[in-house]
Amino acid sequence: MRRLRLAPLVPFLWLAACAAPPPEPTPYVGPPGDCMARLATYDIEFEPVPDGGSSSCPIRGAVKVSRVGQAKLSTPAVMTCALAEQLSAFEGIFVQPAAERTLHSPVVILHHYGTYACRRATGKRSRMSEHARANAIDIGVFETASGERVSVTRNWNGHDAEAEFLKQVGQGACTLFAGVLGPDSDAAHRDHFHFDLGPYGFCQLDPIDPRSVRK
Repeated sequence: MRRLRLAPLVPFLWLAACAAPPPEPTPYVGPPGDCMARLATYDIEFEPVPDGGSSSCPIRGAVKVSRVGQAKLSTPAVMTCALAEQLSAFEGIFVQPAAERTLHSPVVILHHYGTYACRRATGKRSRMSEHARANAIDIGVFETASGERVSVTRNWNGHDAEAEFLKQVGQGACTLFAGVLGPDSDAAHRDHFHFDLGPYGFCQLDPIDPRSVRK
């Protein structure tokens, strides 16, 4: 009896498996195991929180963050693991270097206006805000170790070191977060930066270097 030769099929099956596209990520549903593992290696204070929220705005796989790097949050905030990861990167890659260059003192407190709120997006009746799934954070003031409070409301339109700091961190945020809003976008964001990781990519800032603007 002749044996069937199956060996040539093996490379074909291997190539077929390699050619299959990877599954689509689902960052907002289920426990983000890989993200949690990465977060545990960062310089960040956090704790996992039970799934919760409401039936209209459920929260899944979230963490409560109290500090990222050198900067404490003004109050501990519940957010998606993915947002916590990017916030940690934002603090280390952009906030502290910009503070060193312009303010000559590290940022030690990020004063935020909240992460989770079950509501629709500003000016959008058809879709919910990323705040509705704790996937966004609003930051209004950066406080330094020297006691200086750099405010989006007061300093964004200035021509000084504080304004330059805000422009630099705003520009940096646009490379890390999917959605960035600020004073240039609308009146609702006149006093803070909005950072989110939603499916809509946008950066509604006009970060003009204040050094190029004459008083």
